[in-house]
Amino acid sequence: MKLDERAEEALETLWETLEEGKPRSTMPSGEDLQALADLGLVTGQGDSVGFTDRGREEARQVIRRHRLAERLMNDVVDTARADMEAAACQMEHALRPGVEERVCELLGHPETCPHGRPIPPGPCCEKAWAEGERYVAPLAHLRPGEEGTVAYLRTQDSKKLQKLMAMGVRPGSRLQVEQAYPAYVFTVGFSRFAVDADMAGLIMVRRDGEPPPRRRRRRWGFRFGG
Repeated sequence: MKLDERAEEALETLWETLEEGKPRSTMPSGEDLQALADLGLVTGQGDSVGFTDRGREEARQVIRRHRLAERLMNDVVDTARADMEAAACQMEHALRPGVEERVCELLGHPETCPHGRPIPPGPCCEKAWAEGERYVAPLAHLRPGEEGTVAYLRTQDSKKLQKLMAMGVRPGSRLQVEQAYPAYVFTVGFSRFAVDADMAGLIMVRRDGEPPPRRRRRRWGFRFGG
């Protein structure tokens, strides 16, 4: 059963009230609650309203899609906060199974939205956590010897963004981590850089898989990028 946008928005509002403690003054209208009841998604009335099992799962998925969309707008598209909510509302309805999981993988299975609210995990998250791996992860999480492709840069700070771009760190760039302490040392093309933990956390990398054999140390110096 595919819900229309109004039903999904009502489920989202009800979830935030019943599961996350928002004031009951924000509850969906009586008309919307009746529509959800007719669909078998809620039961009860007034203060006793609650989800059916199917309704709770539908609401959970709506919340997950919306908050993933917010994360995508904030982290990748760099949408201003004032426009992020409206853009996320439009996008969430297009994030269906398959597409939703690919977005979640791209973002590295985030646990919270930009507002700090939890993102309900999906099967892709549980699999990644069980295996101790994330398809996309900050450079700071990679081990020496690991290689990957830059997926996106997680920053709205123009100075930091310009600094990373000047190093050649941009979406699609290939890099290899050589050292993780005391600074993060990595190579991009024929250049070698070192950055601190803060900068390393901004570089989101699509991992290749298992770490390749360590390469023989190159005989050149490196520049500090941050």
